[in-house]
Amino acid sequence: MSLRKRPSSAAGRGKPRQSPPPRNVEVEITEIGARGDGIAQLGGDLVFVPFTVPGDRVVARIEGRRGDGLAAALIEVTREGPGRSLPPCPHYGRCGGCSLQHLDDDVYAQWKSGLLLTQLSRHGLGDAPVGAMIRVAAGQRRRATFAFHRRKGSTVFGFNARASHTIIDLDDCLLLDRALAAIIAPLRHILTETVPDSEDGDVTVALTAGGLDILVEADARLDLFDREKLAAFADSHDLARLSWRRPGAGFIEPISRRRGAMVHFAGIAVEPPPGNFLQPTEAGEKAIAQLVCTGIGKVKAVADLYCGCGSFTFPLAASGAAVHAVEGDEAPIRALEAAANMAGLKITTETRDLARRPLLPQELKKYQAVVFDPPRAGAQSQAEYLAQAAPAIVVAVSCNPATLARDLQILVKGGYQVESITPIDQFPHSAHLEAVAVLRK
Repeated sequence: MSLRKRPSSAAGRGKPRQSPPPRNVEVEITEIGARGDGIAQLGGDLVFVPFTVPGDRVVARIEGRRGDGLAAALIEVTREGPGRSLPPCPHYGRCGGCSLQHLDDDVYAQWKSGLLLTQLSRHGLGDAPVGAMIRVAAGQRRRATFAFHRRKGSTVFGFNARASHTIIDLDDCLLLDRALAAIIAPLRHILTETVPDSEDGDVTVALTAGGLDILVEADARLDLFDREKLAAFADSHDLARLSWRRPGAGFIEPISRRRGAMVHFAGIAVEPPPGNFLQPTEAGEKAIAQLVCTGIGKVKAVADLYCGCGSFTFPLAASGAAVHAVEGDEAPIRALEAAANMAGLKITTETRDLARRPLLPQELKKYQAVVFDPPRAGAQSQAEYLAQAAPAIVVAVSCNPATLARDLQILVKGGYQVESITPIDQFPHSAHLEAVAVLRK
């Protein structure tokens, strides 16, 4: 393990609530919370204990406050509740990537579906039609960001520990596609050769149709010999592309581009910029795109908001729709444009920060359907304008059940009816859940 440097700032800090002194308590777990921790009652407080299941009787150490409750560390399970499973990963409990490997599959699936149902109920949408959860098995993750820290003669390389900047040194991860897992050890070696001691950074690895696409983000200044080593590394490991970015530099340096780091949307080849967002699994991406396209059906004009590189844009355009694709980041829009021009599809584009400047009702009225896929914060302002503009079909894609339910509530109050909601689990053993909702006027 290695502790990464954590930036500190006093700006914006309010007066913290006083934490209780650390102490051991014995409690019974009654439910699993939204983050995956077991929840117990202690006096008038909720106690959050990780790696527990309902029915567990545990000894836990109170470590401080968490919101209106108490955060605790698991010391011992004195009586096991039903629904436990043996975690398959040797790093489980230390690595922060998974928090629910200790649940058996039925308990896990019921809890995860319940994340969405709970949020819908809280927003007055408890009667909304929710379909069966689509599940993507472990071992299919095609994109991951690793952390690293250089120390004398070696490199610690892996994922951050739970709620920490400490790095858990890994040689494998059961969630990853085997191509990503196989590059961990070689990356550790090349970073040891090219990054000075005490430096740290991140490495994003994506599996594309052209091979592995790797972006290293570190403050190290590369000399000619470092670049030659990195280029030779790309050759010897048959990488599609290898890039380097120094924090604050404002640009990405191409080290090696041996062939296009292409992904395909509806058969259209797109080369995303280095480090760009992709759905974590190809199976999940295809399932979401199918739900979006089925929900929208055959229409003439569609707006694809928060479009990224076009994972929905291209399937919609391939079905015959004229698509207007809007994204706040210019680099993916340029990649989308290049692919659209090559394919001769009816796609227009716009670079626009939709959180600050959502499309206005008069801009939205030209579209028969709108799909939006915002970050975790959701699209509250955009949903309000959609409710006013009233396109016939709205499809909401979300990675946060809480903000999805809030945005759906806005649309329903504006006169929409929820036709379907489908949860998609691309992040096994974690609290992350995606969903696609189809609404009609």
